[in-house]
Amino acid sequence: MEEHEFNLDQEMLVELSVEFDAAKFLTSLGLKDSKNIEGASAAFEKYGRDLARRSIEKGEQRTDRVYEVMKQVIEKTGEMKFPVIPQRFVEIAYLSIQPIKRLRVLANSPKVLSYRLNGCSVYDAVAKEHGEEAAKKMVCKSACFGLIDEIFSHFDLDIESSLQASMAGDGKCQFKIEKR
Repeated sequence: MEEHEFNLDQEMLVELSVEFDAAKFLTSLGLKDSKNIEGASAAFEKYGRDLARRSIEKGEQRTDRVYEVMKQVIEKTGEMKFPVIPQRFVEIAYLSIQPIKRLRVLANSPKVLSYRLNGCSVYDAVAKEHGEEAAKKMVCKSACFGLIDEIFSHFDLDIESSLQASMAGDGKCQFKIEKR
């Protein structure tokens, strides 16, 4: 009987975590004044998009049995491409940079994907590097929106994404992605 791997490749997650270390990213911005953090929105978006591209690249190179079966089912039925395929790459990205063991998915249907992060390494890195007031400006959300947009557009899915709760106001970030 053929042996199958059913979990994400841990080495892949470690490689991505090193490449996209949040503290190193913040340091690389070279912001001298924490007031300039709001002007770094484009850099955060690029960080998220780059993480998305690398997550897709590495995730396609290192597939697991669950992903292979999902692709076969979608190919046969034409159903559930949204949200299951992009969700895998969202999970790869977040599991590689966030202090979590699993992504907390709140809704997963043919129309909506919603998930929550109870902690965030990027938000924490902003707070550590530039102070709590800078972190509360939530410029880090540009990284998440860049990641979401890059992944879903890679799979030719037209979506609308929104932030339902934020670290600054709610102590968690909650994203909702709706298929148009």
